[in-house]
Amino acid sequence: MKRQAWLDYIKFIAMTLVVVYHTPPRYDTAHEAALFNMGAPVFFFAAGYLFNIAKQQGFLSFLRHRARQLLVPYTTFFIAFYALWLVVGRRMAGPEEQAIDVLTPLWQFFQGTPDVVLGPFWFIAALFTMQVIYYPIKRLLAGYWPLVVALLLSLSLLIMPDLPWFRYWNLDKAFLYMPIYAVGNCCRPLVDKFSFSTPARSLLWLLLAALGLGFLIVAPLNIDRGVAYVLAPEAVILVLPLYTAVCKWLESHCGTSRVAQVVAITGITYLALQNYLIGVIKIVASRLMGPDIFDDNILLKVVIALVVMAVLYPLALLVERYLPWMVGKSYKRRIQQ
Repeated sequence: MKRQAWLDYIKFIAMTLVVVYHTPPRYDTAHEAALFNMGAPVFFFAAGYLFNIAKQQGFLSFLRHRARQLLVPYTTFFIAFYALWLVVGRRMAGPEEQAIDVLTPLWQFFQGTPDVVLGPFWFIAALFTMQVIYYPIKRLLAGYWPLVVALLLSLSLLIMPDLPWFRYWNLDKAFLYMPIYAVGNCCRPLVDKFSFSTPARSLLWLLLAALGLGFLIVAPLNIDRGVAYVLAPEAVILVLPLYTAVCKWLESHCGTSRVAQVVAITGITYLALQNYLIGVIKIVASRLMGPDIFDDNILLKVVIALVVMAVLYPLALLVERYLPWMVGKSYKRRIQQ
């Protein structure tokens, strides 16, 4: 498939929002929910759009391919950060972190929930689990039926009992966000029409986005939080046409962006490193200017997030070019100079 610049813009914007979300200060539930859902879940949409079952040679071949792309970086980055956590991370984080048993991160790693050492990699585990489940559904069902099944699996969380094993390998989040993945995959002809080509279409995208964002902001404050959580992916779907149209507009007016392309290609590295860089900046800023520096300082939140995005750029390139094995790639598949 020919590389599409609008997908790079989608991933770039989504990654920027992920970094902003993780940067202090944190705000009320409603605004945090909206910010989060415009970031990480959008990557599921992009992954679904790029999935083409016709190119797969069978389930085992697909499983090996996804394991190389997802489980290899999941493992390599965990090993690196677990070692750092044992040596310096626990002491820097404070008494609560020091109270955690040294084996806890290992158990979390094997359970696919590396919260202590590599929390953002919940996304990697959820995406792998989601794709393993989605593959046979797509193989067995044609048309929009995989989307229907994905919606049913997601909505089943409304009545699903709270089972601890359901969190292993983020199976619950795989169910939750599968409709977003399925929309990208099953609705590709429709996604290709997400643009500002006509005033009527542009108005429709704006109205749908207003409904989706309105739900994400208002629902956590007015209905049961568990219900709002389960229905959030459907609200994200309403925003996707506008999200995509904006990125296609950027492609048509700005062309291909090297920066967006690099961030899109090195997304796993960005995901792995961003929390630690934010943590270092937070510690330094708190010691220099006092712990209150982050209180309700939204401008500082945005500035730090942009600094993190910029600093991670050369670091991600270094990993991609000189340590590609860490992200499951060979030296032949590095980013071209």
